[in-house]
Amino acid sequence: MSPPEAGSSIAGVSPFDRLAETDRLRVSEALTPSHYAAGATVLNRWQSPPHLFIVSEGAIEEQDGSGAVVTYRSGEMFDARGLLHGRSENQFVARADSVCQLLPAQLFTALARSNPSFRAFFQDQISRSLDAQVAIQQQREAASLLTGRVGESALHPPIFVGPETTIREAIARMQVDGVSAVLVRREEGARYVRDGAIGIFTERDVREKHLLMGLPETTPLGEITRFELLTIDSEDLLLNALIIMTKYAVRHLVVLRGREIAGLFEQADLLRRLSSSSLVIASQVEQAETDAELKGASEAIPRMVRSLFERGVKPRHIARMVTDLNRKLFRQVFERVTPAEVRDLACLIVMGSEGRGEQLLRTDQDNGLIFRAPPPAGATATAARRFTEMLLDLGYPPCPGKVMVSNPVWAKAASDYERDLRQWFDHPTGEAFLNLAILIDAETVTGDASLLAALKARIFAQYKARQGLLSHFARAILSFPTPLGLFNRLHLEESPQGRRLDIKKGGIFPIVHGVRSLAVEYQIEETNTIARVQALSDRGPFDRQTIADIIEAFEFMSMLRLRAQLAAWDRGEAADAYILPAQLSRLDRNLLKDSLRIVKQFKQDISYHFKLNMVS
Repeated sequence: MSPPEAGSSIAGVSPFDRLAETDRLRVSEALTPSHYAAGATVLNRWQSPPHLFIVSEGAIEEQDGSGAVVTYRSGEMFDARGLLHGRSENQFVARADSVCQLLPAQLFTALARSNPSFRAFFQDQISRSLDAQVAIQQQREAASLLTGRVGESALHPPIFVGPETTIREAIARMQVDGVSAVLVRREEGARYVRDGAIGIFTERDVREKHLLMGLPETTPLGEITRFELLTIDSEDLLLNALIIMTKYAVRHLVVLRGREIAGLFEQADLLRRLSSSSLVIASQVEQAETDAELKGASEAIPRMVRSLFERGVKPRHIARMVTDLNRKLFRQVFERVTPAEVRDLACLIVMGSEGRGEQLLRTDQDNGLIFRAPPPAGATATAARRFTEMLLDLGYPPCPGKVMVSNPVWAKAASDYERDLRQWFDHPTGEAFLNLAILIDAETVTGDASLLAALKARIFAQYKARQGLLSHFARAILSFPTPLGLFNRLHLEESPQGRRLDIKKGGIFPIVHGVRSLAVEYQIEETNTIARVQALSDRGPFDRQTIADIIEAFEFMSMLRLRAQLAAWDRGEAADAYILPAQLSRLDRNLLKDSLRIVKQFKQDISYHFKLNMVS
């Protein structure tokens, strides 16, 4: 396709139809065709994209570390996200002989900077792409649950007894060994399945034959055991195990390796594995009819986090799943405890890491209510208290700063919030800036979202009108020193657990707040930190390489924090933000130092941008 033909073909294609005629001409003159044979790599992972690729023929497949993500066909474009990030997260491969029109990265960036509508198209595309990746991860997660091998599960060891063993002795053996079934063999030493050689006696048999039928405890198992085993090979799929259990209404399968019995697989094992699926948890939340059922779903979320993390899923994708589940759960709780006359007036919001969609393991509650009109005082206080108490019961700790609906400061009419905004801007104390930051990160869970949108619009408008206040707002980025000194030595605190580092204060918070400050300056509505960085990449103060470094450092430090939180959870301790560098591999320690160097430079850049040296 020649450039004039390319120009005419894109004239009616979004987002190029949003450009002025002169810009469309620039695009048509800049486009160059490139041919790719089937199987050829178009763009490597971590490569800085030199172009925006527009597919004109064939098919280009985007692949992450686990397989295909999406296929781009004629008229579709990639990799805008890589252009805005500074590097591609995934690999792009031609699935057939293909032709792409290449738009130089410099021109793409210039058009995105000068045309807000053009820029918004790609930002929306990136958001949809991330949602699609999370959906793909959920599908993979669900598929892996049932396409895994039976032998990959933790099998229960086979406990053999003789036919002379009594019911009482079998019950005692099950209790000692912590199993729910024993294998009864007619021949001493038999470990192979032969017709009638080995049978199974389960807890269900105890209930049916001893408790219900009244057989005495002294009854030998040989007289009552079924000497017919349902077996499955250790290499068989979990899906087949589920089918067999369902078909024959049994709870135990004997697992074979070759002809030898390797162990027992229980229905409870399969259910536990299924319980860590985000799709299953979401269904449990939505269908829960009792508080106990809701609590069961809530308790499954940390197990899901662990399962996804151990499979190498990025913290940002895990956080999106956790965010979706938490908001479903909060919505359910709110509807249960709040009378209709209060609910109809209200907008339930979440703030902090929950509002930014960065919550992984539970830290604390950050929520509030905005009312369209003053609500019935007694009913509101009661509902707010019950909401907080129920979340506590579900495992969500209270906010140390009391940013919760049970605190009247965060549960009031929109007019009262507006009054507070005026007060905070007229008397900008540290607490006022903190409250503004809390609201800037807020997102609606349920109710009238326009109430929150109106408050945020007022915040943005006030900061735009009072530019000097932004420097005071951004100054919080200097609240904590970066724990990295000369010669890249880590500054560590002494603790009973060992020399440690607060990764949140020292690394994650400066990025969160620095990016939040820039988001306010550039009137960016996204609340998620990485989404804000993406939105800043074509109009903020940083180049593409810096953007890529910030995202990479943020994700790596988030990964370290989650790993440490899971370890604390295993020990039965409350999750915090501390990591122990001595327990990291040499590679991870070096990456931690690299990340903190990026944070240090980022703080310097923010300080220069907002002239923080002039702020007292």
